Formats: sequence, C-alpha cells, structure tokens
Amino acid sequence: MTGEASYTLQDFPLQASIQAVKASTDFQSYEDFYHYMLDHLPQNSPQTRRRYANLVGKRYFPGLSLNSLLPQVWKAYQDEQILVDLMRVMALEAEPVIARFVLDEVWPLAVGQVFDMQVACTFIEDTYSVFKKQSYKRLLLTVRYLGFLGRYSSELVVEEIPTPADALLILLHDRLAPTPRIVRLSEILATTWWRFLGLKTADAVRHILRDAEAAGLISRYTTVDELEQVTTRFTRDDYIAQARRL
Repeated sequence: MTGEASYTLQDFPLQASIQAVKASTDFQSYEDFYHYMLDHLPQNSPQTRRRYANLVGKRYFPGLSLNSLLPQVWKAYQDEQILVDLMRVMALEAEPVIARFVLDEVWPLAVGQVFDMQVACTFIEDTYSVFKKQSYKRLLLTVRYLGFLGRYSSELVVEEIPTPADALLILLHDRLAPTPRIVRLSEILATTWWRFLGLKTADAVRHILRDAEAAGLISRYTTVDELEQVTTRFTRDDYIAQARRL
C-alpha cells in the first residue's frame, strides 16, 4: 500500500465546488469565505458541510488563500467552462490516487472506447490492498464528473473533452511564464497538467500555441536549433486581469 493511498477516496461535489469558487470572489479573507461555506453549502448535515468545505479548500485554494488562480480567473473571465477546465487540473493535483488512475488507465484510451470497469476494481485493490466498494464508486463518479468518462446505458465510454485552449494558455502563464520569457515546448509536455486538461497529444498543444501566436496572445511560437519554443508577451497577472482568450 502506498502512502498516498492510506485513506478512502472522498466525494467529489463538483457543482457545489463550482458555486463555492464563484462565491469566493465576494470575500476579503479566506476565513470569512470558509464560514460562508459552512453555512451555505447545499448538504444538510453540518458535519458534511464542514467536510466538503475542507475539500474545497484543499483542492482549489492553495495555501487557503483567496489570492489564488481560480478566484482571479473567475473574477476576470466570468466563463464557467474555463473555470471548470482549471478546476479539473487542480482537483487531480490535489488527489494523487485519482490522478494516477486517470493518467495510467483512462487518458491513454481512445475517445469513444468502452472502459472496462474491471480495470477500476483492480486499481482499487492494488492501491488499497483490499477492494473498497465506496472508493471504487467514488473513483468512477469523480472521473465522470471531471469529463473523462461518460455513462451510456450500462457502459462507461471515454469522452472527448472540448479543447481547453484558454485554460492551457492561462496555465502556461501561471506555471511557466509569470513574466514574458521563452518556454520550450518540452517544458510544457513534461508537466501533467496539459493531460489533466484533457488534451490527448503533443500536436493538440502545438495547435493551441499556433492559434495563440496568430491571435497575438503570445509573441512567437517557433523552432530554434530543432527546439520548439514559445515566447510569451504578457505577464501572468496582466494576461489574467485583461481576460485574454482565443
């Protein structure tokens, strides 16, 4: 059993999380926002609201700070699809067991392929050294909520996630280019977040970067000495504050 897997997987309250992130822009301190969640999350039990409030903080507010990516993006863009794309990344980064399942067992599959649910059973058994039915259910439900799988009758099928171009460009500036600089394509492809976004191939990343160059969102996307690289144009803060998008 790995250290990351010493607990049962938690619920994934996606819609409540989306609404909480949106509401966070109304608060000046994380403490006030946290107390708001304790009172306003839709679950009936105070204990469950507290558990979900803690999950929202863990997954979407690094350092339990409101001065973080998701509140900034929602305030600037007011675009739920961009917000959800970024939340997909941050949820997986906060949940290593689910992330490993997505990267190893779901992401490599072709869109439209029927997912073998026995694979999820085996994954849970291997992860926890015992089959945990609740974790199995939560694992598959979470991956569906994140958009990687869809249920059709009794089958789960690999879904095509709409191209998360703007989320990729936001993360490029947030993670790799907070100030204008040159970023190698290999640096982007070495991350997990482009795959967490739902992009399937390096060519899909290249296509977004070429579109970004054509739209003036980056200065240049080129190959120098056989190395593909991006030259960014804006600071991270200006890119987000000005809600730049394709």
